[in-house]
Amino acid sequence: MLFIIITGVLILTAAICLVSINENQNLALEEYKIVSAKLPEDFDGYKIVFLTDLHCNEFDYQNKALIDMIDGCSPDAVFVGGDMLVSRTDSSYDVALDLMRELSLRYRIYYADGNHELRLKRNEEVYGVAYKEYVHQLKEFGVIHLSNESVMVDSGISAICLTAYDMEEKQYRKFHPAPPSVEDMADAVGEPDPDFFQVLLAHNPNYFRQYSKWGCDLVLSGHFHGGMVRLPKIGGVISPQFQLFPKYDSGEYQIGRSIMILSRGLGNHSIKIRLFNRPEVSCITLKKK
Repeated sequence: MLFIIITGVLILTAAICLVSINENQNLALEEYKIVSAKLPEDFDGYKIVFLTDLHCNEFDYQNKALIDMIDGCSPDAVFVGGDMLVSRTDSSYDVALDLMRELSLRYRIYYADGNHELRLKRNEEVYGVAYKEYVHQLKEFGVIHLSNESVMVDSGISAICLTAYDMEEKQYRKFHPAPPSVEDMADAVGEPDPDFFQVLLAHNPNYFRQYSKWGCDLVLSGHFHGGMVRLPKIGGVISPQFQLFPKYDSGEYQIGRSIMILSRGLGNHSIKIRLFNRPEVSCITLKKK
């Protein structure tokens, strides 16, 4: 009887591993439409591809499958939400850099940091100048790297505002994280201009309510990898901060006039399991109300 149980467990484990390996390479395009009266007329139909949490994963040789999917969306710009690399001393960042270089030949790219990039930045005694070299390479490719900064994304006639918010380490803690206050956000990135449609790149989706109170129209987040395993009618099972069945796992959410698009991300780092949770390329179309 014990032999049957052990054999069954091994077969089930092997099956889960095989399904997960396949799913990790099975990209999905998720399309969203954001409608707002605040959008300028010439941003009606403006397309954004949002990428996050690559963690140096590859889809086909040199990410050809990923690039082809992005090209199929024909975006006006690519917004990157961070965690494109893995913050380990033995990691290479070439996959992320190669992707950024290739995409920069086609599109305008705006890149915000996730917790992995920020870990490199805040721990030079461990990682040396890896962060500075990485950001230098991004800028050499023409990528617009943002760190607690805002930039106007223009269409040639008018513009929307894009802000990247770098959260502190305590906001990524696995247990008892400390939510940022609206005042913390204002101290870090300033106040939004109510005359402009405001997009916020904020890697951790846990604090959507604070982002909304700060004054954004659209939040783009990642970090949760869709909850790793997704169950029908329930959603994601666990977040990287060990929250079971997190309130925000993937998809579109709304608080007041603020909308959050939460991507399932493109890769994993420590636990490389995905079940019913395909890696996501987010294609977002802005529509003038």
